[in-house]
Amino acid sequence: MTSTDWDPSFIDGLASCNQLVLLNNRGIGGSTDNGQSFDIATLAEDVALVIETLGFERMSVMGWSTGGFVAQSLALQHPDRVDKLVLLSTDSGGIDADVASAAVWSKLVDTSGTPREQAHRLLSLFFQMTSPNLFIKCSAAS
Repeated sequence: MTSTDWDPSFIDGLASCNQLVLLNNRGIGGSTDNGQSFDIATLAEDVALVIETLGFERMSVMGWSTGGFVAQSLALQHPDRVDKLVLLSTDSGGIDADVASAAVWSKLVDTSGTPREQAHRLLSLFFQMTSPNLFIKCSAAS
């Protein structure tokens, strides 16, 4: 998926109290690649370079699906660059992974309702809902 696949109301809500940088991994969306093979660790290095190039010391990083793998790799490779790590629809893997409670799991696997209702239900697990159509988590320190 690309950076344009994020729901605009979700992005707008986050942007209301955060500076956002939306990235496309190599060869996805408007980005290019050099035809060489690459792995998740390489994509994490790309993100670290973007953080450095933009002049940020530390950032909160959110990864969705494959972006979650990249975000986790970034946090492991460059812990000094990651302030907070938010993972959506991804896997932390390994035997030490925290498993969702039965109540949370039931919301994660519930496919009832419209795609928007499904997204609303999933995002409500991770973010405070400030209106029926907007999920944001803002604090004075944001």
